[in-house]
Amino acid sequence: MKLIKTLKKIISINFFLLFRRDNWFRKYLLNDLKVQKLINGSLSGDTEDLLDNLFNLSNSRLKQATFNKPFNDQKTRKEIVKEILESIQFDKIIETGTLFGNTTEFFQKFNIPVVSIEISEFYFLVSKIRFIDKENVSLINSNSSDYLNKLTPSNEKIFFYLDAHSQEYIPLLNELNKCLEFKNSIILIDDFRVPGNKNFGFDVYKSEELSLKNYEILSSYDLYFPNYNPNKDNGSRGYVIIDVSGKNKNVFSNIDNLDKFN
Repeated sequence: MKLIKTLKKIISINFFLLFRRDNWFRKYLLNDLKVQKLINGSLSGDTEDLLDNLFNLSNSRLKQATFNKPFNDQKTRKEIVKEILESIQFDKIIETGTLFGNTTEFFQKFNIPVVSIEISEFYFLVSKIRFIDKENVSLINSNSSDYLNKLTPSNEKIFFYLDAHSQEYIPLLNELNKCLEFKNSIILIDDFRVPGNKNFGFDVYKSEELSLKNYEILSSYDLYFPNYNPNKDNGSRGYVIIDVSGKNKNVFSNIDNLDKFN
């Protein structure tokens, strides 16, 4: 039985790399020039290890690598974020939790400097290959809290996208404590409970849900939640958007699919 599962995995990986010609991972991994840059020391890590780790990916993760869709293919959220990024002149975008870089690529297209932080060396290396020729993308292999804590608060307008939480580690509170020091920032937290809307999913870690109940630090800020039926999108993860300064009411009032939380 174990042998059969292994063979199935080998077949699926080879199909992914050799026959899914439209997937970005194959295009970048099999590009000799870019792989040579890795071997010559542009990156820490071993390309062979990266290939080995492909076999340890779950089918759902492999699917995420195959289909390049930001925000887990939540099209309405994608349009909301697009409207925010086009309405406010941001100096920088900071993302925590790069994974395969699907959402990073979405951010990259706005020609704003993008910093994406990934704690996993494997996913960091995957994304380094993907964005090796994108000058406005900086990838950091680090604990997100450690990286953010090194930043000096400023008047910069930063769009923070916080998605680094996992079953083993929840840096969200530490992340928020630092991000909120940037008074002109907008913060989007992924996998967050939407009050009064059970159709949106949210994450629970060790019996602690991502919700306003457990993150009271947010209660004094302008908060915006999605107000639509997520079933029209492929994904249904909840989220919250925080306007730290409270000065962007005109922007958010023009976004039909968001409601201000009282």
